[in-house]
Amino acid sequence: MPDPQASYSLSKYLFSVQRLVESRIPQVWVYGTVAGLQEKGKMVYITLAEYEDDSVLPKASLGTAMYASQYAALCRRLSELPVPFQIKKDLKIKVLLEAEFYIPYGKFQCKILDIDTAFTVGEIAITRAKIWERLVKENLHRLNGELPMPLLPLNIGLITSEGSAAYNDFVSTIKASGYAFKITTVPAKMQGQNTENDIIEALGKLMEYKELDIVCIIRGGGAKTELVFFDSYALCRAAALFPLPVLTGIGHEIDESLLDKVAHTHLITPTDCAKFLVERVDIARQRLQTIALEFGNLMRFFVREHDKISYRVLLLSNICNKRFVQEKEKLTRNALGLQRGVPKITDYQNQALKLLEERVKAIDPETQLKRGYTITKDENGKILRSAKEAEADSVLRTVFADGEIKSRTFSNFSACPFS
Repeated sequence: MPDPQASYSLSKYLFSVQRLVESRIPQVWVYGTVAGLQEKGKMVYITLAEYEDDSVLPKASLGTAMYASQYAALCRRLSELPVPFQIKKDLKIKVLLEAEFYIPYGKFQCKILDIDTAFTVGEIAITRAKIWERLVKENLHRLNGELPMPLLPLNIGLITSEGSAAYNDFVSTIKASGYAFKITTVPAKMQGQNTENDIIEALGKLMEYKELDIVCIIRGGGAKTELVFFDSYALCRAAALFPLPVLTGIGHEIDESLLDKVAHTHLITPTDCAKFLVERVDIARQRLQTIALEFGNLMRFFVREHDKISYRVLLLSNICNKRFVQEKEKLTRNALGLQRGVPKITDYQNQALKLLEERVKAIDPETQLKRGYTITKDENGKILRSAKEAEADSVLRTVFADGEIKSRTFSNFSACPFS
């Protein structure tokens, strides 16, 4: 049993604990997810965490620390790798830890001595592949790319670091075009831990500007390690679901971030992004000039055809008027002729009718009988026009104007008592 009367100063007690921790806990490789990163004065504090699947609460967490100079040297080494990366939140890393006990605060802590770059590069590739697979599964990878590109993208929403070289390059190229572009800029951090949140918030603010035609997300060239901030699922999802075409000009010629892949159009640099918009307006202007020229030609053709039609209408009108006058005069003459000629024609026709009547009367059998002619008929009433038609020993009827007599033919004419 310890002596109940024995006592130690606090510093001696903590010093004993420090020796015990440092002697009993060896250096060891530990992997986990970066849950927090804070640079404070001469120190950099990195919180590592372990999560259960589909859980946002850490199963375990540990605060680590390293001097800012050591952290800067580590970042330089990471940026020079064939596949460079930068330590950031949610990145899985494998680090060599050394246990420490900090006497002034009586606090247990661990110091990062080294990092397993191969592990982290592999985890970055796996994480990036999983994010892209999720974007494809949710049909977000080409959603923004299917939006129609405006013919005249004159109202631009711009997300970039305000006052940066990227901003100046973009704006100067737009202004040099001479077109009436209107740029609505929402500043955002384009590197570091706040990149994701800043850009997402900027997209949300641009949603309030209903007159926008297009949105550009740009930044100048920088370390390849900074591209990891544009591989965020939340950022890619926000860009994919944005109701207007999103253009990116992140400033890397070879590497392509996931944000570039889900954007409507990926350009290399901010200047290229601006040139793309200027060329788009150039094409629209040329098309408009072509349409105006074709419209002018069409209008000239229309005027010529209108003149032709007007001339023909005038000519036809003159012909019609002249013909109308002629026909009117003809009708007048005919009416006057009818008015004067009808009585003459009537008299003439009456005289002709009387003449015809007299002719008819002249050949009327009764008139001929009165003149002394007779009509001979057989006993059946048939008119005989020749003596040969009279049959021998038949009764004949001779019609006179005042009556008729009957006679008989003889078979032997010589026997006739009148011969």
